[in-house]
Amino acid sequence: MRVLTVALALGVFAGSLSAADQKKALPWEKNRLQSGQALYRANCVVCHDIDRRQAESKKLGPSFYQLFRQEKMPGAGMKPNREYVKVRVQIGGAIMPAFAATLSDKEIELLIDYLQSK
Repeated sequence: MRVLTVALALGVFAGSLSAADQKKALPWEKNRLQSGQALYRANCVVCHDIDRRQAESKKLGPSFYQLFRQEKMPGAGMKPNREYVKVRVQIGGAIMPAFAATLSDKEIELLIDYLQSK
């Protein structure tokens, strides 16, 4: 009986939240770009620039400078899209290692959020 009372009280409380309260970002989602930046720094910065154009970069891999604002992705020859970047991160490339065993899908999404913000 006590469990039912607690459940009902929680239901009433949840129902009393305004729409604005329900749409606020959850605490663990507030720093998505910071989390994506940390993932970039830990896994990508060695080979990929994000603050310099390809012509200015001295890194081995293609530059991610304004990646999602470009007409074509470096090396892919197609319009930038999240799904392609996600798959490329997961399975790697000719000299790029695969990160499917290293990064979760959520972490890859955070990383792409960061790339898209630059």
